[in-house]
Amino acid sequence: MSQLILIVDDDAELRLLYRMILEREGYTVAEAANGMDALRFLSTQTPDLIIMDVLMPLLGGEGVMRKLQQMPVLNNVRVIVLTAYPRFRDSALLLHADQFLVKPVTPQQIVAAVRATLAGQSYPDE
Repeated sequence: MSQLILIVDDDAELRLLYRMILEREGYTVAEAANGMDALRFLSTQTPDLIIMDVLMPLLGGEGVMRKLQQMPVLNNVRVIVLTAYPRFRDSALLLHADQFLVKPVTPQQIVAAVRATLAGQSYPDE
């Protein structure tokens, strides 16, 4: 069974791009357009990894990460924060993001980050 990745980003084109990259690598991918959609998904399914933007309508990435900490069943879910705003790095890492990437990223960077994170390696400074 392939590993499930939830992509949470309000940009539909980026979600599609990330989906195509990750599905080509053999991952199963689900999408959410904002933090509220992500929480609805997480109430019924547990992904292996979440790739999440920070600034989104309804509920942003930091809010979702705070909720994750309150849900013991999701304690083992890895999180990669992928945002255009480097200023969110410290808060993302305080909220236990496994990795922090700044957009734009290459397909190779996404795949490398996903592989490393799923293998239990965190490289928040890269």
